[in-house]
Amino acid sequence: MLIPINERYRITSDSRQWIVQESRLRNGTTDWESKFYFGTFNAALKDLGELMVRESKAQTLADALDDVEKVTTTLSQALTVNYDAILASISEGPVKG
Repeated sequence: MLIPINERYRITSDSRQWIVQESRLRNGTTDWESKFYFGTFNAALKDLGELMVRESKAQTLADALDDVEKVTTTLSQALTVNYDAILASISEGPVKG
């Protein structure tokens, strides 16, 4: 299962775990590096959302609330596009092999 979130992050899975990956440029080509590992999709999604908010450049509470809304919108749009595949994968657990 592969769920693109934005140009910087995606969530993928293998037979044992859910993985948050971050893009990086390597020799002029985009490469995905596994950064964080989780036992459940919900844990991966929650941690990624928190990470995206922490990395924002918010200087005030109002800025932080705006950034939370932007992150929520980004995650909602990414999950809506893949709704059926995500539901099937969550009910079955991480993708096998």
